Amino acid sequence: MAVAKSYENMEQIGEPFQDNGKMYVRIKGQCKRCGGSGHYSMNAMGDTTCYRCGGSGTEFMNVRWYTDAERTRMDRAAEKRTEEQAVKKEERRIRFAARNAFGFGEAGFITLYKGDPKEISTFFQSFTIDEAGHRAAWYNNLFGWFTPSHMEVPELPETIEAIKLMWDDVRDTNDEENLQMKDTGVVKQYLISILNTSVSEYQGEVGSWLTKTVTVDKNISFSNRYGESHMHIMSDAEGNVYVWTTGSKNFADGTEFTLKMKVKDHKEYNGTKQTIVWYCKQA
Repeated sequence: MAVAKSYENMEQIGEPFQDNGKMYVRIKGQCKRCGGSGHYSMNAMGDTTCYRCGGSGTEFMNVRWYTDAERTRMDRAAEKRTEEQAVKKEERRIRFAARNAFGFGEAGFITLYKGDPKEISTFFQSFTIDEAGHRAAWYNNLFGWFTPSHMEVPELPETIEAIKLMWDDVRDTNDEENLQMKDTGVVKQYLISILNTSVSEYQGEVGSWLTKTVTVDKNISFSNRYGESHMHIMSDAEGNVYVWTTGSKNFADGTEFTLKMKVKDHKEYNGTKQTIVWYCKQA
């Protein structure tokens, strides 16, 4: 006869006894509340005596004393639970691996969309494939809007192009299970190479002044220790992109004006060349 496995290493006190038709035995072991320290926190300073063991670090308890047959059934049931949990864990791992999580699946591809990001977003946010309101694409920060292989690509406007992204182009070749993707940074650069439609070029020399008629394509507001600021992402008629961040002005998307501005820097973001400007004034 024996106790459950979790109590096997604890000290047995006295002989087993019967209570309400079942066998029990009294054991002495490490206090589960304080882990044997006698204190309820890692800091033993001050009045932190564990209320469960009274500071002794040990506790006494009565636990079931099982027959050999009962213990065998318990062990078999525990083994079965462990096996079932292992199967579920493996199924979950495979389900959430990049290949399946992003919808490449057995077909080995997803469909990306090339065109103006704002137009693509507007299209898929409004486009539904059934009365339940299900959309024809998913969205995430890496792929933007995309359609998994098990979903149908909708009829698109002429300004949006569907592009198949093959799993073989982004998979981690070191993964023998063929479930994982390359490093996110590597995949992102590849996506830029096949999706970027920007014609933007750097404007002016750093430190020089420009006067351009621009439109605010997007205004991103954020807070920092200096208060609220507004990042105006703007473009001119030729498609060149300008970025102006200021706390004193807040122009709505679609605002068009002529600005006199000083070139602060040239930077590339997601494959788009951006002219960073400051000291902007309406001309």
